[in-house]
Amino acid sequence: MRVLQVVPEAYPLVKVGGLADVVGALAKALRPLGVEATVLLPWHRGLEARGVGEVAYAFAGREERAPLGERVEGGVRFWLLGVAGFDRERVYGYPDDPERYLRFALAASQVARGFHLVHAHDWTTALLALTAPVPVVYTIHNLAHQGLVDPAPFFHWTGLPWGLFHMEALEFYGRVNLMKGGIVFARALTTVSPTYAEEIKTPEFGMGLEGVLRRHAGKLWGILNGLDTEVFDPAHDPHLPAPYTRARPEGKARAKEAFRARTGLKPPVLAYVGRLDPQKGLDLLLQALPTLLELGFSLYVQGVGEEGLGRAFREAEAAHPGRVRLVAAYNEALARLAYAGAEALLVPSRFEPCGLVQMIAQRYGTPPVARAVGGLRDTIEDGRTGVLFQSYHPEGLLYGVLRLFRLGPKRLGLSGMERDFSWEGPARAYLEVYRRALG
Repeated sequence: MRVLQVVPEAYPLVKVGGLADVVGALAKALRPLGVEATVLLPWHRGLEARGVGEVAYAFAGREERAPLGERVEGGVRFWLLGVAGFDRERVYGYPDDPERYLRFALAASQVARGFHLVHAHDWTTALLALTAPVPVVYTIHNLAHQGLVDPAPFFHWTGLPWGLFHMEALEFYGRVNLMKGGIVFARALTTVSPTYAEEIKTPEFGMGLEGVLRRHAGKLWGILNGLDTEVFDPAHDPHLPAPYTRARPEGKARAKEAFRARTGLKPPVLAYVGRLDPQKGLDLLLQALPTLLELGFSLYVQGVGEEGLGRAFREAEAAHPGRVRLVAAYNEALARLAYAGAEALLVPSRFEPCGLVQMIAQRYGTPPVARAVGGLRDTIEDGRTGVLFQSYHPEGLLYGVLRLFRLGPKRLGLSGMERDFSWEGPARAYLEVYRRALG
């Protein structure tokens, strides 16, 4: 089976968030199951590849051509598509993102002609559900980012008929909603955890699309993301001062020492690693911080994102030297050290489609304290490998932290290392969805 995975980012070539980790690992895990998965992404600035041809496609009524590059990493074949608009510093975050990614999706539709199936991911590739010449499986990684476009430029750029602009197809409060198009027109839908698949059919988590998702629930599967257990492995992690396993955990003590030395924080250290985004519940963490400090905890925060949240944590760091530390950067080595060296990982999300950090932390023997939503519920065994709290309130987070320390972080951490977060099970589930999509 030849499958084209179409994505905006993919590890190890370019990574902004968990989507990149998912796609890179899934393509690798599908290979033993007889699926040849090629990953197609834009030719972002700085990526090197061997030229293998060019792709002709129509955009705004005229023919355009894009160079096609190929690169193999870890046994996975990556194709880079050099459409206009991607020779930039960032993957996302520009005013013309809808135009750029619509151009990419139209060119990707032409590439798809050599495959049995397209697997498209999130709003940036949702157009393929309407334009690909083969069946499309569409995965929702985060329903909050839907890709809204004014109708006039959309139909001009894509050449699709205006007859699609109605509430049962692309129309969404007077605009075109690309995510909605993926949901309606894909042969099969998946999202990244069983709990999130149920949550997004409710007004609380559906982001305005809950009615559409309920109408198409018969083709929706919740498949829990896995981890690339070769990449995230404390027994062979080059970023750690010493290897360790559940049977031989001595190296974890050295990781704790190295983490405290690198950050200058006094134990016990609670860590947050991820985007500085309101979705991640950081307002709860800021409200709970005075009490956490009063109780003797220190806080490590690593991530980039919303400037207001970054400023708040910088101010906390200035006010509490040696007790609060912000690293406002993507630093994989420090993140791995935090997963191994913190006493607990905090994940107080408003909503969480799946999340990878809580799985990584458990694999590294560090128990998470997380809100009981989405994939966090599906990956943390409350009271055994971590702690879940229910209410979106700083008191809920404080309760979770105190309960974790009553139960014993070391005991929960060792239990977490027993969990199997590999891609073997999820890959088999995706294969079943692919088979159904192909009939």
